[in-house]
Amino acid sequence: MWSTDIPLNPHYVAAPFKHLPARHSNLVTDEEVVGFENKAEKLIAYLIRGTNELDVIPIVGMGGQGKTTIARKLYNNDIIVSRFDVRAWCIISQTYSRRELLKEIFSQVTGSKDKEDEVGKLADRLRKSLMGKRYLIVLDDMWDCMAWDDLRLSFPDVGMRSRIVVTTRLEEVGKQVKYHTDPYSLPFLTTEESCQLLQKKVFQKEDCPPELQYVSQAVAEKCKGLPLVVVLVAGIIKKRKMEESWWNEVKYALFDYLDSECEEYSLATMQLSFDNLPDCLKPCLLYMGMFSEDARIPASKLISLWIAEGFVENTESGRLMEEEAEGYLMDLISSNVVIVSKKGYNGKIKCCQVHDVVHHFCLEKGREEKFMLAVKGQYIQSQPLDWKGSRVSFSFSEELSKFASLVSKTQKPFHQHLRSLIRTDGEKSIDMIPFCQISELRLLKVLDLSSYYVEFLWLATFKPLIHLKYLAVRAGDFYFDPGSHLPHIETLIVKNSPYVWLPVSFLQMEKLRHAHFGWAVFDKQGLFEGSSKLENLRILKKIEKFPIDRADVLSRRCPNLQQLHIEFDGHSADSFCLTLENLTQLQILRVSFERHHIIVSGLQLPSNLNKLVLKGIHIESVIPFIAGLPSLEYLQLQDVCFPQSEEWCLGDITFHKLKLLKLVQLGISRWDASEESFPLLETLVIKMCGHLEEIPLSFADIPSLKQIKLIGSWKESLEDSAVRIKEEIKEIEGCDRIHLVKELTDWEAYSNLSQLCLY
Repeated sequence: MWSTDIPLNPHYVAAPFKHLPARHSNLVTDEEVVGFENKAEKLIAYLIRGTNELDVIPIVGMGGQGKTTIARKLYNNDIIVSRFDVRAWCIISQTYSRRELLKEIFSQVTGSKDKEDEVGKLADRLRKSLMGKRYLIVLDDMWDCMAWDDLRLSFPDVGMRSRIVVTTRLEEVGKQVKYHTDPYSLPFLTTEESCQLLQKKVFQKEDCPPELQYVSQAVAEKCKGLPLVVVLVAGIIKKRKMEESWWNEVKYALFDYLDSECEEYSLATMQLSFDNLPDCLKPCLLYMGMFSEDARIPASKLISLWIAEGFVENTESGRLMEEEAEGYLMDLISSNVVIVSKKGYNGKIKCCQVHDVVHHFCLEKGREEKFMLAVKGQYIQSQPLDWKGSRVSFSFSEELSKFASLVSKTQKPFHQHLRSLIRTDGEKSIDMIPFCQISELRLLKVLDLSSYYVEFLWLATFKPLIHLKYLAVRAGDFYFDPGSHLPHIETLIVKNSPYVWLPVSFLQMEKLRHAHFGWAVFDKQGLFEGSSKLENLRILKKIEKFPIDRADVLSRRCPNLQQLHIEFDGHSADSFCLTLENLTQLQILRVSFERHHIIVSGLQLPSNLNKLVLKGIHIESVIPFIAGLPSLEYLQLQDVCFPQSEEWCLGDITFHKLKLLKLVQLGISRWDASEESFPLLETLVIKMCGHLEEIPLSFADIPSLKQIKLIGSWKESLEDSAVRIKEEIKEIEGCDRIHLVKELTDWEAYSNLSQLCLY
């Protein structure tokens, strides 16, 4: 996800950081916008010229016509970025929460999250934060004017040429929200533009072969000028892109929909895409309807849910279920029905989402086939009680309680046929009544209520759910009853405040693959005695107070771990050697220490480790061990100590594969490193290193370096050194390949906001 880079004061950030883009977490895609130059000139003029007063620019077009894509290109355009002091992007959608919209805009404008729940106060704080600034707000996908009425008073007009862009499918909405500028109706693509986009999506960086030019033109004509239809058709064709007969087959299939209205045509094309998916991918795609519209879904969560639902087939190749599911996701992305919204440092998919037309198709198809039901306010009074499907999701906080209450009043079972129950948005405290009813759902396999907060929760509450494979909850106190365990559980996520005490019965959940806690502590006696193993466990997160001298127990109890987040209890030793080399599958390791700055005399880690986070140790003696890890691509050093001096001198040490280096709260003032120390480095992040004076100028000679990110308080000389590196590369290479990002910490953003409110 791109970080938010939002200076609260237009004069706060020194040049050249002053005009850096406020990076919103828009889709991380290489979307082709054919003909954008022709549309952009007029739209940019609307945003930077014209009246000094606040203006609203509506962009009107039907679903799949490219409103959001055009707005996104404008939002990130260098001319626009340099014009406005602050920017924010907010998705409205058909169902929305005014409070959540205000919080989202406020967070992007100030760089700080406001926990205020009272809507009126939130609206007033947002208005105050925008006073005195030239701002750009994008309100994407507005369905009616009620949303505009809920937000408009928070957008002050102080004569600074601030602008609001509204994208909508409805011309009437565009007319009603406009101020000075008439709605811009997005034109359809010409046949030539459609053909150009189609060929780019099918052949990527290759040229379309001459023998397919004519048929590609013919297919493009059938796409009715809708970019989404072109993209969906490209996803179908590229599976057999070199076969002219396949192009013709798709073209003739499109003939069946020629008489459809354009809105229906997008859905009809989506049906064609769906029909051409392998059978194993169809339920995976429909499952996207279980999430709210425009939701950015973590890939790891989606994969765990697919596995729990039984969508992922066992293979004879020996691949793990997670690897097989990741292949499913990549196939859906390749078919252009799922969009990448966030990538990791290594290019892997971290979050994904679907276009709202695709989401609508999943909802309708899911209801039609009794596959799933997404409960929204309008369905609570009627459809759920008579619905016989196996999956239900709820979009807002009140709906599950209303749903349960309605069922209780009618004295009907609380959907005992349900297999999956998910709450998708928000955080709200509830009582125990829904959980009591949920325990009656004896066939339930998936239960995700992590958006709900309860004060107390017992694992025994879910003991009747003997088929449960996926459980995600949020609680102030979670009690892991001794003797209680879930025999078929594969994913257990407990977002909790105090520690969860893990008794020996935790080790009896033999099918467990993914365990993630807010904080968890093992019962030492149960951990060190007996022979129970969690051989299927791949991910174990947030284990606290683990004895340093018993690290070997981890490899005995959980031998196939791939990810481990652990804090060691260091009170029993002044120094130690961290030995985890027997965890031969380990790829991601986060280690911290309860007693900070303990001396690590050595590291014995598995050779395939590619991500390492170390916090709270004397680091100098183990740097050679870390650099020697042959697969290490990501290294974060946080609050580590260099005891000999305030200087980190790498000398001839080389991190051969490292792509991302993150330094957090280091006390060093000087850093000596050559370009040979990090030959493949792509991203450097420096966070809250208040004493560090500069980045070594030798970083300008690292050919792979793409980004330098500075977060929190730092010396002006550090910022100047980043600028010098950027300028030197530009002078030598003639290209501007270094992206500089400056961010405020939450505390700094809040502090600046508090000062603003004082005036």
